[in-house]
Amino acid sequence: MAAVQQNLTKMVSAQLRNKANEFLNSRKHANNLADILQMFEAETDNYTPLLLTIEVIFTELLKRGDLIEEIIPLKPLDHSPEAEYTRWLKQCYETTLIRLLECIRRGRTSSRLQALVTACKLMQAEGRHPMENTSPGYYFPSYRLKNIFSVLLDSEIPMSAPIVRFQEFTEYADVQQYGLKVLSTLAYRKSPTPIYMQNYLELLDKLLVTEIPTEAKCKAKDRDDDAAEGKLLCGAEGKAPFPYNPAVCRRYANRCWGFACQWPMLSEPRTHRRALLLLVERLMPLLAKPHLATDMLADSLDAGGPISMLALQGVLELVRRHNIDYPEIYDRLYAMFEPEMFATRYKRRLLHLADIFLSSTHLPEGLVAAFAKRLSRLALVASPEDATGLLQLVANLLLRHPALKRMICYEDAPAIMSNDPYVMEETCGQNSRALGSSLWEVAALRRHHCGAVAAHAARLLHAAGARAQPASLAAAGDAALFDAELKKRFKTIELTFVRPTGMALPAGERLLQYYELMA
Repeated sequence: MAAVQQNLTKMVSAQLRNKANEFLNSRKHANNLADILQMFEAETDNYTPLLLTIEVIFTELLKRGDLIEEIIPLKPLDHSPEAEYTRWLKQCYETTLIRLLECIRRGRTSSRLQALVTACKLMQAEGRHPMENTSPGYYFPSYRLKNIFSVLLDSEIPMSAPIVRFQEFTEYADVQQYGLKVLSTLAYRKSPTPIYMQNYLELLDKLLVTEIPTEAKCKAKDRDDDAAEGKLLCGAEGKAPFPYNPAVCRRYANRCWGFACQWPMLSEPRTHRRALLLLVERLMPLLAKPHLATDMLADSLDAGGPISMLALQGVLELVRRHNIDYPEIYDRLYAMFEPEMFATRYKRRLLHLADIFLSSTHLPEGLVAAFAKRLSRLALVASPEDATGLLQLVANLLLRHPALKRMICYEDAPAIMSNDPYVMEETCGQNSRALGSSLWEVAALRRHHCGAVAAHAARLLHAAGARAQPASLAAAGDAALFDAELKKRFKTIELTFVRPTGMALPAGERLLQYYELMA
């Protein structure tokens, strides 16, 4: 059935290609364009061949200038056959763009993505070859981009797949600047639906994928105009360069986020996570007043789970760069280290941020001891990959605070305490009585079934007594561990030494003593 459907698609594509070539080569086949547009009504699922044909036709018409209609002020409208034909082509072009926007909403996923790409390619062709006799300078059809954004910001249909595909166009400087400008005009809604908020945040995130230079970077190094001009969607030779302005992009990004902050994003967990990711990974360096995000980050830090882990990064940025004091931040960080943290995707980020928070050597000794004890206790129940990260963080704490070496269990000390005074259920690190305990968990991990964990535990005990430097915990993780394990597995692969010459068994095979293979 799939082969039959594929053959039918090829036949339809060949027919459409022939009709397009006939239409472009001779005006006597002008009705071919009307026939192609009528196929939008007949087709209900797979629009890909039709979309590709439409893209070829109108791209060529824009290059030729067949859609340019000369209008002279104070002069009656021209009704000659040539002018009527041009107006008919423009009408077909506008109808096609409306059909493309409808195709983004319905049909197969592949057809929806192709409709988006076709709409962007036609916007590119129109920018390079405008339909009106304008100045030879740079031109970007922003109203076309506004129509595309109006479809992507649907209130009832999730547009994650088309928005992800749109990312290949946000790498252009002109699309980023005009996109942020257009998005800031579409964001004003008092009570949007959760789907609309999700689509809006995803689209804003994709527009900020390419880094916008901050004021400090712009002053330190002038932006390379030639490199920016080479990444323009609607740029063309012989035209004036695009006036890319990072300050304008930052202003529109602030306006987009200002509208989004007025929405009830915290009521939906998925929208809440998306907003926090956008804030901490894209928007924090661009905000003109970052302290206005303090309330949102504080409420998110109290939510618990992965949302608190994401908010922790934003709080760290406010504390380090904007001198904002957050009360009981270390107690909140201490309470995040629970067994449930291993089930979240942000556990590596939490370890990295905790290493930064605990990098100060002026922290109270009892607080640091509580973190070391809690991390060691969690390493007992963690997976081998997570246990190695926890032990590395404990090693960093002992290297920064040498006074905590008395908590180490050496060979001449008992491996396990008979009565551990440490209170694991205590949420305040200062009250957990960790200084009266010892790190017997690390000594026990030296006998872990995983060799890597045992080696890390032994290295921790050895490095605590030597002069070493704290190691970085910046997201080292599963990819490197997977590659190392894969290299180990490659050493045990058995290869055949007799090259096979056919379907028969090789000579000397003992199986031939008991069975005879019949051709």
